[in-house]
Amino acid sequence: MSGIGPAPAEILADGTPDLLRIRGGRGRALVAGFSVAHFMQHVVTTLLNPLLPLIRDTFALSYAQSGLVVSAYTISLGLANAPLGILADRLGSRVVLAAGLVLVGAAAVALALAGQYWQVLALFVGMGIVAAAYHAPAVAILSRAFPDRTRGTAMGIHTAGGSLAVFASPLIAAFFASALAPEQAWRSAYLWTAAVPIVCGIAVWIVAPAGMPAARVGRGWLAATREVFDVFRALGRVVTLSVAFQVVYAATLAFLAIYLVDARGLDPAAAAALFAVPQAAGVVGPFLGGWLSDRIGRRTVIAIGLGVLGPAMWVFTATPTALVALPLAVIGLTAGIRTTVTEVLVAESSPHARRATVLGTYYLLAAIGGVAAPALGALAGAVGIAAAFASVGAFLTVLSALAVALAAMRKL
Repeated sequence: MSGIGPAPAEILADGTPDLLRIRGGRGRALVAGFSVAHFMQHVVTTLLNPLLPLIRDTFALSYAQSGLVVSAYTISLGLANAPLGILADRLGSRVVLAAGLVLVGAAAVALALAGQYWQVLALFVGMGIVAAAYHAPAVAILSRAFPDRTRGTAMGIHTAGGSLAVFASPLIAAFFASALAPEQAWRSAYLWTAAVPIVCGIAVWIVAPAGMPAARVGRGWLAATREVFDVFRALGRVVTLSVAFQVVYAATLAFLAIYLVDARGLDPAAAAALFAVPQAAGVVGPFLGGWLSDRIGRRTVIAIGLGVLGPAMWVFTATPTALVALPLAVIGLTAGIRTTVTEVLVAESSPHARRATVLGTYYLLAAIGGVAAPALGALAGAVGIAAAFASVGAFLTVLSALAVALAAMRKL
């Protein structure tokens, strides 16, 4: 399709520095630097899910109110992705990345001092907006920097940096939960980690590649809208199924710690630690998925991830508590594979000058599913959280079967 997936010559003609070798010094430095930045950004922004039981107890929240806290962050994150992607394409990624990281740290400090439920909601809205300043600009830069044969590996390593933080955050939450009183625990967790993204923002401002400022985009809103639409029309089934999985998976992940406490009888510290299992597996998933996709194709690897994730969710709900770490590990591995390779496919299918814009739109579609969290909370309030999770597992299993069928017919 015209305008999708520019060749290396077109990229170089647009002013991007020479494509990098992932084993070269510049390539390694770029991947390592952005992986560290990804890690640091996620250290703060992923504390919410494992700390949610403690925040719930502090403000005496219902399941639905707890889901609304999650939605305050995820929906604002989703809505802000596209505008900030556009901003990065116009102003350059360096400014957007650095400012976003610093502001995430500032939001964490304010959150630690919040005294009322409405303040918590407002601050998570703000944190979601500034957190959106990271992903689209960073992935756009990486996708421009490396050729097809190593792009998946480079972006997989970068995503693994974020996944490592998602693994570390529950352990941080478990440490504070076991060492302090409940209200002090979650406030201290945010306060002590706030400096991390601030430091990273300063570092990004210093080391971000100066050779990749803004892409040249001066063709108007109509052209931008048409190009974004062309990308998603070409990737329709893949993006639709991937977003559907992301929406439901994000909602269940938001309630995982509460599910382990209320349905499985674990204490909050143990639940927070067990929450880290899919995150640990998720560190391997992005690298494995990116590496495989460089060799057997993006769509094939996405189909594998989609086909396994649904049954793994159902098995998790039926597995005895002593063994739930096993299906949780499979869930984290396959979720990491699906997420990373879908990002690679969307990025390399996008016009060079609109790459951050298209990626921001994709992240918007995925994150706007935050509305599913209060919906799951309402379902849990009506039928019980154990039955709600079992229903989600069954639904995702049906979606997995659909993804496998489409892949078998070469229609994915």
